[in-house]
Amino acid sequence: MVVLYELIKKVFLLFPLHSFSQRTGDSNQAVQLRADRSPPWSYENTEAWGNDYEQCNGRRQSPIALRTERSLWVPYLNLKFGNYDVPLTNVTLMNIGYTVQFQVPPTENGQLPFITGAKLNDRYEADNVHFHWGSPTSQGAEHLIDGRRYSAEMHIVHKNVRYGTVEEATMNPDGLAVLGIFLEGVNNPTVSYPGLDEIFNHLPEVREYESTSQLNNPFTMRQLLGNLNTKVFFSYSGSLTTPPCSEAVRWFVFRDALQISQNQLNKFFQIMDPNGQPLLNNYRPVQPVNERLVLYRPSLGILKVRGV
Repeated sequence: MVVLYELIKKVFLLFPLHSFSQRTGDSNQAVQLRADRSPPWSYENTEAWGNDYEQCNGRRQSPIALRTERSLWVPYLNLKFGNYDVPLTNVTLMNIGYTVQFQVPPTENGQLPFITGAKLNDRYEADNVHFHWGSPTSQGAEHLIDGRRYSAEMHIVHKNVRYGTVEEATMNPDGLAVLGIFLEGVNNPTVSYPGLDEIFNHLPEVREYESTSQLNNPFTMRQLLGNLNTKVFFSYSGSLTTPPCSEAVRWFVFRDALQISQNQLNKFFQIMDPNGQPLLNNYRPVQPVNERLVLYRPSLGILKVRGV
């Protein structure tokens, strides 16, 4: 029985990318399982993750430092979005101890948002959205773009439909596809984004560990992307950025950042960890690129300027 209990904890509780969606089982049970304990790893000692999680020492780890001029430019790599313009239903934000996230529910048409194209051979349905951030004195995005680290990073995790669960997907190299969106805190943002605004408005309600908040105003996944140019991005083969660091992710990291207000960014710094302390710097340092090929999908306008 002890062995079974430990297995259940590992399956359901370790990380955002491994937490089961409420649609894969009883929702109350799933939430309770995720909230029963804090993770057995820490952002204070990321170098030690490999001691307990062997894949964290792998050669296709994430995040990485992305460099425009060192990437292979692929001008006609097109990422396609489905149901991203249909409002979501019953979104619940949750503090799970090492990030704030929500499981992506079906849209109003009963289907899940999905992505395909851009060398993805299957449809990948949205599973969860979560965030990484720094502190009042440091930036907290996970990926670097040409040496720059932005204030925070939002991840939209998608699961290959050929696999029944996220757990199963992480065991396969084509299991997951993740969109990485940078957020930059500024004093006077020129635009606002309804989807992100709804999340930031509810962050104070999930300040404490295990707390949840129902988001009242419907929004679409597209609204989380704001005015982002989704035709300009980096793509590479990588891993989860939390243990067990499964090398099962195709990453799509958009080059540009969405501006948010400094007041919105500061709300991340009020989130508490399982010990009642501010949850700060919940990002993994960049990992070696090694022999991996990084693709870059530039804007067609840039190609014309370069004479391509």
